[in-house]
Amino acid sequence: MVELTAAAVFGVYAIASALVLQLVNTEVRTPYMDEQFHIRQAQWYCMGAFNKWDPKLTTPPGLYIVSLAVRTMGACTLDRLRAVNCVLGCILFWTVYALIRQNTRPFRAAIKALTLCMLPTSFFFAHVYYTDIASLLCVLLAQLLSVHKRHVWAGVVGGAAVWMRQTNVVWVALVGGAAVERWMRENGVVSGGLLQSVGQLVQWMKSPRRWREAVWVAVPYAFVVMAFGVFVRVNGGIVLGDKSNHQAGVHVPQMFYFYAFTAAMAAPTVLAEAQRYTHAVTSRQVTCFEMANYALETVYANLYLYLTYRPVLSTAVGLALTLVMAVGVNRFTVEHPFLLGDNRHYTFYIWKNLFRSCWWARYLYIPGYVSCMLGVHAALWRAPALWHIMWLVCTAAVLVPSPLLELRYFTVPFFLARLHMPTSLPRLSIELAMYIVVNAVTIYVFLYHPFVWSSEPNQLQRFMW
Repeated sequence: MVELTAAAVFGVYAIASALVLQLVNTEVRTPYMDEQFHIRQAQWYCMGAFNKWDPKLTTPPGLYIVSLAVRTMGACTLDRLRAVNCVLGCILFWTVYALIRQNTRPFRAAIKALTLCMLPTSFFFAHVYYTDIASLLCVLLAQLLSVHKRHVWAGVVGGAAVWMRQTNVVWVALVGGAAVERWMRENGVVSGGLLQSVGQLVQWMKSPRRWREAVWVAVPYAFVVMAFGVFVRVNGGIVLGDKSNHQAGVHVPQMFYFYAFTAAMAAPTVLAEAQRYTHAVTSRQVTCFEMANYALETVYANLYLYLTYRPVLSTAVGLALTLVMAVGVNRFTVEHPFLLGDNRHYTFYIWKNLFRSCWWARYLYIPGYVSCMLGVHAALWRAPALWHIMWLVCTAAVLVPSPLLELRYFTVPFFLARLHMPTSLPRLSIELAMYIVVNAVTIYVFLYHPFVWSSEPNQLQRFMW
């Protein structure tokens, strides 16, 4: 039975979401930006024209297939198609709540679910017809099913996630890897932190007969990954449609931007957990070696703990990280034409005013990147060691090849990380207040402060993520 407190919190979210949807439908009466491609494609599907495909679209047709449910109510109008994402946003709330509720009290779980669903880069897209909400929902629903050992269904939903967005295949691999890691912990194959787990894993792998059950756990997820590999081979690449503007590359600073975004969006928790993590070592409650073996297992974060009592070493490590990031910024920064030429996105102004003001401006933020990276990993120190490393690898696999800086691309890895961070009502309250303010400002600006391009005098332009 659904707890009354969770139902009450959900009611608040549902009402707020419905009001925002009504405002968007009232003020933005025509498809805006990429909506024009998504709406047109969905309407073709609603008319049964499944052989038509808009060449500007780069993602699979998963959202349009889901939107076929709108046909039961009549025509697939703009308002109704936007409402699909609003409904999916409500389902997202309960999915997040179910993931948190496993080891958290109902009210706290509900508040954390509300906070996550109000993340500005997620909440906004629950009220326009983009693929972000459906993509995020499928990934988290696969995670929920996997946690409850419904691995076949998790694989099915993971396949649906790939039909929403191709890069979700990486998150399906993470869900599968986490399922195997949980099976190993539950069956005593691994225990403790990474250093101990690696040795146990090596011993376990020497006995192939013991692999079978773990392999069966991984099969549904591996099937999705292999099927996607076949698709890439047949399609000649990951992208559908407009391949020219979506060429994969090596964009290392994407990880730096992601750490900054995560540290900012979860600032109360990141700061508190980084302080607690450091205090646990500096107060000698545990040694650095014990902490590393138990939790974080990454060299840079382990050395972070020496900051208060080994200044020479910490300074050396900080300088080394700064140098590595400086090389990454210098050699692997990518300025996509859309980032430089589309002033409807906030990232345009961030890049123009903070990164392009002078040639050395982008290097000024490197110490901040180092601090954010260490803080985020410190906040994740209670997550299982193997999961932590898999999450880091998968996040890099999704973000680094992407040439375009868009904050909404950070949403899925942020959700997965934040779900593994501790839950504290005071910190959640601050985060929720932050999100409400940012949402109020950005949605207000989107709705009531349009502008006009001289090249398109009859078309209103709007600021958005």
